[in-house]
Amino acid sequence: MDIKDRKEDKRQLRRQILRQRAEMSEQERMWRSRKIVERLLAVPEVWNAQRLFTFLSFGDEVCLDTFVNACCKASKDVYVPKTYPEEKRMVPYRFSGWNTLTRGVYGIREPDEAECEPWLGEPFDVIIVPGVAFTKRGERLGYGGGFYDRFFTDLGSLPPLFAVCYEMQMVPSLPVEEHDHRIDRIITECRSIVCS
Repeated sequence: MDIKDRKEDKRQLRRQILRQRAEMSEQERMWRSRKIVERLLAVPEVWNAQRLFTFLSFGDEVCLDTFVNACCKASKDVYVPKTYPEEKRMVPYRFSGWNTLTRGVYGIREPDEAECEPWLGEPFDVIIVPGVAFTKRGERLGYGGGFYDRFFTDLGSLPPLFAVCYEMQMVPSLPVEEHDHRIDRIITECRSIVCS
């Protein structure tokens, strides 16, 4: 399969999964998100982690607000991304409370540089990654911007990569490319998958 076909396959799959995800009611999304957060917090690598990097949910993504609150309550160092679209990169900033966030270019909540401390390069114990679709082998289809894959490449040595998604986002296979990083563990409302 050539690159052009692979890109088109990714685009079509992305549209299909995002459409399905958008059809969920708010009540169902919150119920599923609660289940996912409970499972995520029960994973020893996550609960024992001191420094985490996680995304802040947007739109109909799995809502991780209660996860962030639980981590802060447990005195963990939580970092969240600020994106710089013109440079196609993202930078972690320490989460300092919901009132220190602004709306970024895509309408996504992100840290206000004036209110939050930038990450100084200390290693993360765990990284929680968003995505559109995943396979049991840990393959991930992102939103198409490449922010996470570039960030992972810059990091070099990676901690365990975790993904959270609704069960409907699990697919049998994905058109992957060489630069796509694999996920180590995926948490859905139904199960916790250790990727092979």
